[in-house]
Amino acid sequence: MTITEAERFQMHEALSTAHGKEVAAIIMEHLPPTGWGDVARRSDVADLRVLTTKDLEMVRIALTSDMQALRIELTSDMQALRAELRGEMQELRAELRGEMQELRAELCGEMSVLRADMRSEMHMLFNKQLKWIVGVVISAQALGTGALLAGMKLL
Repeated sequence: MTITEAERFQMHEALSTAHGKEVAAIIMEHLPPTGWGDVARRSDVADLRVLTTKDLEMVRIALTSDMQALRIELTSDMQALRAELRGEMQELRAELRGEMQELRAELCGEMSVLRADMRSEMHMLFNKQLKWIVGVVISAQALGTGALLAGMKLL
């Protein structure tokens, strides 16, 4: 049975008349505001504790299961990404090696051309220098022979 505010006020007035205002206030403070049906007993709280504990355990089990499923999914995704990355790295490695071999061949070809050009230029310079030296030797010999002949005439 629920007591209205008007009935609570009448009870307070009757208690005040019978026992005084102070005693009426103390008694009214000890009464529940809505009725005894809304007051929880210790057994009600204990029952709720058991139910709440069971609910929390069920949530923990579900959460643990979900986390395990996510862990498995994440591990699988990471392995797939790792395999994909390794494949791409191997492709890049092969591509890079091919490009390096092309560059090596190109450089070897250019070096052969440069080597041939340098040899040709060195031969040409050597021939010029040899001609110059031969010319100097012949000139010196001619001058020496001329001086010798001139010295013979003077004697």
